[in-house]
Amino acid sequence: MNPRPTLSWLGAWAVLSSGGLAVAADRAPAIPAPASATASDRDSVQDVIFLTDARPVFLRLKLDAGGKSFRSAWLDSVKSLHAYLDRDGDGILTRQEAEKGSLPAMVRAATGGASALPRADLDTNPKDGKVSVEELADVLRPALGPFRVQVGKLASEKADALFNHLDRDKDGHLTKQEMGAAVASLRRFDLDDDEMVAPNEIDPFSNPIAMQQDDMAGRRGKFAVVPPVIELSSEDPSFRPVRLLLKKYDRGTVEGAAAGDNRLSRGEFAIDAREFDKADTDHDDLLDTEELRRYLGQVGPDLEMTVKLAGASASAASIEVSGAGAKPLPPGVKVERLGPGDVEVSIGEISLEFHADAGEKAVENARGYYEAQFRAADADNNMYLEKGTEVKDHGPFYALFELMDRDGDGKLYLKEVVAFVDRQAEAARSQMVMSASDQGRAIFAIMDLNRDRLLGAREIRGTVPRVSSWDRNGDGKVSADEIPHHYQLTIGRGRLTPMTGQAVAVPETMEPAASAAAESGPVWFRRMDRNRDGDVSRREFLGPRSVFDRLDRDGDGLINADEAAAAKG
Repeated sequence: MNPRPTLSWLGAWAVLSSGGLAVAADRAPAIPAPASATASDRDSVQDVIFLTDARPVFLRLKLDAGGKSFRSAWLDSVKSLHAYLDRDGDGILTRQEAEKGSLPAMVRAATGGASALPRADLDTNPKDGKVSVEELADVLRPALGPFRVQVGKLASEKADALFNHLDRDKDGHLTKQEMGAAVASLRRFDLDDDEMVAPNEIDPFSNPIAMQQDDMAGRRGKFAVVPPVIELSSEDPSFRPVRLLLKKYDRGTVEGAAAGDNRLSRGEFAIDAREFDKADTDHDDLLDTEELRRYLGQVGPDLEMTVKLAGASASAASIEVSGAGAKPLPPGVKVERLGPGDVEVSIGEISLEFHADAGEKAVENARGYYEAQFRAADADNNMYLEKGTEVKDHGPFYALFELMDRDGDGKLYLKEVVAFVDRQAEAARSQMVMSASDQGRAIFAIMDLNRDRLLGAREIRGTVPRVSSWDRNGDGKVSADEIPHHYQLTIGRGRLTPMTGQAVAVPETMEPAASAAAESGPVWFRRMDRNRDGDVSRREFLGPRSVFDRLDRDGDGLINADEAAAAKG
């Protein structure tokens, strides 16, 4: 049903070289399109699988790219590239024009040199010497198509720094007494004295350069045996999804199923019993690679998620979650709305935090970066660049000089750079990217109820009851295994992002969202709430202590928006 996930057709060699687009050698018949999909939603639907420890969770994404399906938007970008490569503007793209336009170099760069554009594949009818839009799309789709799953930062430890702080005796368990004693001391981590605790304040001695490398798009993906999210595609004829399922779940069971036998038993693959029976065509109570492949082609989604990305900058992105086919949510699934474009889906021990990002300023940001790089490279200030020592230390221009030098005069002017960047940035925005970041057993992420990437006083005070509620075995202690496994997932348009002189199509970075509570209450309340956490503390309150105590009706040391609104006079 869906093309293979991919990046924009210009760049991202830093991401793609991490192995996210490795071409499988083991080819197989294409996976059948899921029965629940219809021809009408093929252009806007993409299926993905979350490989949780317990079982796979199937999610159907319905993506609206500003009123247009994302695959239609991608095809428009292919048409734009086709016209761009047609240097004489006669409406016909010849093989010679495509090669002179450095299309092979684009593909090699975008895949980190892992694959080149096959000469025979570019023009499927060599006799006519022409490359149609359809032929160009077919060549670009396997490596640079309309959708891609991107693995971002992976949890390096089982629990986060906040868990380690609360666990005072370092026995791997949290008691109420430990948490009660430690929560009071969290204030000492408030290094900037804003009455808020940030992740880097709890773990302040992390190497910022190493952290930046860890967050580099796709940087950690190649170290993961199995990524947390994989895409399903009826047009991808490889066994890659099956291989990843086996790597994740072929671990053996106490009932006697063998580990590493390339088959999944009922105990290993905890899907619905009726689905297992249907997939087990030889009735041996095991699913082999072919049975798994067919199962993936027929399985329906557990959940559906409709993501609308703004066509105009004034419109906000939004996410809606429902059961498959507009059915009620499956048992055990809870959805909490954090904002118009932010939802948290809890599935057993898994917490999935989704963020929709339209990337409204992506083109503007890319243009600004390249303009600044141009001026830095133009040492003699003559308003143009020549290929050679002048641009050798500026990767974007040295590597892409011929592509940017549209008139081929050997000089690169700012208007040529801007025109090129605008075209490529818009092309990047035609792709959809799902970025998955594994937070591990992250107390901080789950305690941050308003998802502003900060812990306010009220959130800190709620640590003991909230964390204690995760004591599933009732032993009075909370282990790391009992804390929900937290993932952050961003769904958005690709963007052209400079990275060590290279261009990468990735979704916009998640920025702290303003708390809804911070926008509530009377004007005086919002002005006093200097740290924007939705509460006014005694230190923030500008009036007498007696007035504060009168307004603080519940006596918790904080004035919330409702208490402020109830104030008289």
